[in-house]
Amino acid sequence: MTGRINASLQRRRHAATGPLVFALLWTLLLAGCGNNGSEESDDYGDILNSPAGLVLVEEEHTAGWGRPDCFLCHEIRNMHVVNRTGLPNCDDVDPALETCLDLGEIQSIIRNGGEQSCSLCHGDNGVQP
Repeated sequence: MTGRINASLQRRRHAATGPLVFALLWTLLLAGCGNNGSEESDDYGDILNSPAGLVLVEEEHTAGWGRPDCFLCHEIRNMHVVNRTGLPNCDDVDPALETCLDLGEIQSIIRNGGEQSCSLCHGDNGVQP
């Protein structure tokens, strides 16, 4: 009789452990989401000097080539916050007279267009329709 009671208690303990482990893992996963750090921007150097300019090619984007989910690796709030092109910022020149880079406009396009907006400047990234 004691053996049955012990076996029953063990089964109940194991049954309760599953949801507890799941809740713990879910909490850890959610705790890792988001970033309250500073907006530093990823530094890929002057992408205009890349093999195909702004358009991504497999040799320079090997880990993400062929993937449509850009935001999985590239955090949207850190995109295009620093001008590394060598072009002047549009805030500093007359855009009608000189080629310039408008980071605010680029960030707006990304916010409004989501991942689909990436291909406007960076090509299809090897993603097949």
